[in-house]
Formats: sequence, structure tokens, C-alpha cells
Amino acid sequence: MKEKPLKQQSIDELYQNEQNTIKDFTRNSVILIIIIAISIFLTAEKGFGLITFLPIFSSYSILSSYFRLKNIREEIKSRLIHLKQ
Repeated sequence: MKEKPLKQQSIDELYQNEQNTIKDFTRNSVILIIIIAISIFLTAEKGFGLITFLPIFSSYSILSSYFRLKNIREEIKSRLIHLKQ
């Protein structure tokens, strides 16, 4: 199911999306740290290989979560500024 654009969501939906995105970002960060640790260990044991560059390939999910969270927070901030005026 396709999600509504941020401009069309209510403030409650934005807060809910923010919480979900924070959870995704945290989970992806932990997974990426584990992948980096495994990559460092295997590189130290066996030398350079494809596994050395695995963290670079798996960083897309954490970057997309980060930019989504940034966009949601900007939208919330813009709405709160409009409410204060």
C-alpha cells in the first residue's frame, strides 16, 4: 500500500511515522554496526575481498531512513511554526 505524501498527512500521522522511522533507523544502525564488525574481523582474518565492501552496499537502508526522518521532522517543524503564528 502506498503511503500518502507528507504534506497530506495529519500531524498525528506524522508523529506516528516519525516514531516508526526512528525504530527503523535504530534497527538499521545496529545491523550496520554488526555488519561492519563482521567485515573488519573477516578482513583481518582472510584479507580484502567482497565482504570488505559489504557495509558500503548495505548502507542504503540507513541513509534512506535518515533522510526520511529528516523530511518528517522538517514537515512537523513547519506545521508547528504555522500553528504558533
